[in-house]
Amino acid sequence: MALEFPENTVLASRYVKQALPMMIKNNIPPNPCNFALWYAYVANRDAGLKTSLDNTIEKEGTCPDSVSRELFKKHVIKEEIELQKNLQDSLSNVIQELTGNVSSTKTGADDFTRSLEESLETMISDPDPVHIQDTVKNLIESTKAASHLADGFQSQLQAAEEEISALKVQLEQNEQEVYLDALTKVGNRRAFDKRLIELFQDEQVEATLVLVDLDHFKALNDTYGHLMGDKVLQGVAEVMRKVCPDNALAARYGGEEFAFLVEGPADVGAAIAESTRQLLTKLLLRKKSSDQVIDNVTASFGVAQRTSGEFPEQLIERADKALYEAKESGRNRVELAA
Repeated sequence: MALEFPENTVLASRYVKQALPMMIKNNIPPNPCNFALWYAYVANRDAGLKTSLDNTIEKEGTCPDSVSRELFKKHVIKEEIELQKNLQDSLSNVIQELTGNVSSTKTGADDFTRSLEESLETMISDPDPVHIQDTVKNLIESTKAASHLADGFQSQLQAAEEEISALKVQLEQNEQEVYLDALTKVGNRRAFDKRLIELFQDEQVEATLVLVDLDHFKALNDTYGHLMGDKVLQGVAEVMRKVCPDNALAARYGGEEFAFLVEGPADVGAAIAESTRQLLTKLLLRKKSSDQVIDNVTASFGVAQRTSGEFPEQLIERADKALYEAKESGRNRVELAA
């Protein structure tokens, strides 16, 4: 929900060493809010945040506190605030309903207690059999009323338990949606960043990045329209989901760029890339309004395995360089980073 940050000491220290000099240079107080923003800035966690801070510094020469607070809410904890508010509102409704039922049940219990006390006094002061019989009848009615209240409260408790369970499921679904690209239903950039950080937590884990860029996508959009372009992106994502193994993440990196994050060596990433490349050449999409067919979807791939002592942005740079070489070499090919 909130931006993910690394727990790896070396990686985190690197970002701290980069963030603090930039804050001092731009006369930005190192309070927790500002520190979180500039930590995310140097870690390249959010492209929108980076652009906003760059524009603000260029215009203002610094980043005013009011702007920092807004950027913090928008880019760092926006989804978490909204999610917690919705959850609190829902739980508040459940608690209010239970409070009303507890109050009603307590009133009923008090009434039943008074009825017992009055009946006991009547039987002691007036032992007449007829009066005792009437008193017993009243006790039976009072007992039935108390039992009815208890049954009602039990039902309300069960309903509250079911509602809280439903809220838990909703919370889990919302957490999953935070990491899902709305259009393509593969991981979004946030999911990519989260998984990338996880892979860098342990130096012993082999990690490979595969960057995927669709060939001539702008021309495809111009020719067939943006709606068809969206269908192409969805088709590419579906292919990636089919190819993606359990130990990898398929994500939309941005625009027409996608990525695989693979827990494994470069040859595994290259094999995933090649399988995806081949399946994309067989992808066929039809435009319903004109019956036009798109059957020439291709992509270029850059594959890079993490090296010892490397940081996330360096791995991305090497994969991006390999992707550029694939484009320069004719597109529709897989290129491994040096």
